[in-house]
Amino acid sequence: MRFILVSAVASALVIGIGPVAMADELTNLGSELKQDMGSMASEAKGDMASEHEQMKESFKGKKDQVKGEMKAKRDALKAERQEMKNAAKAKKDKAQKKATDAVESATSPY
Repeated sequence: MRFILVSAVASALVIGIGPVAMADELTNLGSELKQDMGSMASEAKGDMASEHEQMKESFKGKKDQVKGEMKAKRDALKAERQEMKNAAKAKKDKAQKKATDAVESATSPY
């Protein structure tokens, strides 16, 4: 009788410990997966932040480049406009001088 009782208790312990050990192992596995997922999420977040920063810098560089090109075009147009003004003024002065000379020569007795 004792042998049967000891066998039954031993069997119960072996059978009872198995699921407990498996549950503990599954808990450890779940914890490891949770840590892995957390580290992957953190890494992905860091990658996205660095990519966002690179895109921001790239956009700023392009913006500055376009701004510089626009300024150069504006300055070129201003210079051309000033050149045209100077040429028009020179023509006007020359025409005025010819007109003055013509009037003087027409009114002069000699």
